[in-house]
Amino acid sequence: MIRSLAISQRALGTVSIMLVQHSDCAMTRISDEEFTAALVADIGQDPPWTVGAFGDVDASVREGVRRLSTSPFLSNVDDVRGFVYDLLTGALREIA
Repeated sequence: MIRSLAISQRALGTVSIMLVQHSDCAMTRISDEEFTAALVADIGQDPPWTVGAFGDVDASVREGVRRLSTSPFLSNVDDVRGFVYDLLTGALREIA
């Protein structure tokens, strides 16, 4: 995500970032350890990335906004906002 945003900002002049996750995300129902173990059992090697499972979508959005806002690779971090899209209602809720 940060790689794509850094390219967008530096090559295209993007200044605003909108991070959107959604309700009822499958990432809240898995664990990093179990998913990684299943991959290793299936293909015989650890993935070169972390799974990044989480239990709370709002907290995950807040953490994502924090990571984006403090990334040294992003030149424009004054307008980074986070949202949760509710799959049932279609509402987009901003996370403070």
